[in-house]
Amino acid sequence: MRRLLHRRRAHLPFLKALFEHLPLAAVIVDEHDKVIAINPAFTELFGYLPAEAIGQSVGDLIIPTELRSEGLRFTEAALRGEPISTETVRQGRDGQHIPVWLRAVPIHTFGRRLGVLALYQDIRSLHEHRQRLMQLVEELQQLDETKNRLLAVISHDLRAPLATAQGLTELILAEPQSPEYVIEHATKLQKLLADQLELVNELLAFSRLEAGRWALEVRQIDLCEVLVHAIDALTLTAYSKQIRLIPQLPEEGISMSGDPHKLQRVFTNLLANAIKFTPEGGTVEIKTYTEDDTPLPIIVSISDTGVGIPPERLAQIFEPFSPLQRRGTGGEGGTGLGLAIAKRLVELHGGEITVSSSPGKGTTFCLRFPRTPLREQSE
Repeated sequence: MRRLLHRRRAHLPFLKALFEHLPLAAVIVDEHDKVIAINPAFTELFGYLPAEAIGQSVGDLIIPTELRSEGLRFTEAALRGEPISTETVRQGRDGQHIPVWLRAVPIHTFGRRLGVLALYQDIRSLHEHRQRLMQLVEELQQLDETKNRLLAVISHDLRAPLATAQGLTELILAEPQSPEYVIEHATKLQKLLADQLELVNELLAFSRLEAGRWALEVRQIDLCEVLVHAIDALTLTAYSKQIRLIPQLPEEGISMSGDPHKLQRVFTNLLANAIKFTPEGGTVEIKTYTEDDTPLPIIVSISDTGVGIPPERLAQIFEPFSPLQRRGTGGEGGTGLGLAIAKRLVELHGGEITVSSSPGKGTTFCLRFPRTPLREQSE
């Protein structure tokens, strides 16, 4: 017996050295969850020195308040001989929550149950990788949902009109001797094909934006010139509904860095939307000005006297393929992508777009831009 006791005592310095040099944070607690010893790795991970930790409850030191019952349950289980191996969260001296992998086993010395040895492996990097992976999975799910929506649009909004176009072509060929008849159906065919070309262009633009493959061709531009081009492109459409386009642009222009073609697409989409939902005889006002000493000093507002947007629909106005899509005051249709594309292109320029509306009175889109995009890119 003496020889056995002597052999065990001879092992104590080795065990103590092993405990001190463990790469994992380690703590020994007694049956009452009081700290008996900690190693340097414990101090490095949680911030407590031995003089501060020994004699204290391990729960008071490193277990968040909401997990105290869990900590006691683990200690009791380990004392009964049940090994603990699980992911959990512990708290450093500075209050920071630290994701760890906990292993706990009972300790017996000279036939007496001493307490519990707990080891903590810092898994913050693993936790961050997991969160990133979950984010990527969510993004992939969103892309898959977008793909399904695109396919649904292609199968419905393209197939049916193309069948109609084929029918019109057959009618034209069946009665070629009647010029009036041919002109009537050719006009319908032209309008139908123009609508489908717009839809295809919107689908292609949206898919490129979603895939991150639509970069900016940035150069120094006069924003007022871009707005004038967009206004000119919609003048005939506005005239057909007797809607006045009222530009209020500074004569000296506004200089900024940006992609003129993509900005013109933004303004064209917003102007077309304003005209679409404004009754005959209404107005669409386009203003641009600057506010110095702000992160986004260049401001463009497009206001109409249209039917407005109900408050409950405003939050979804920029969603692609929104179920809230409506026909215009003249029966105009749409792709359901124009506002979504506009928002993404504004954000690609480092700007922001907001909307305010009063049902029956009109809607205002407000766009704010920096003088230079946050990340200048080139295709």
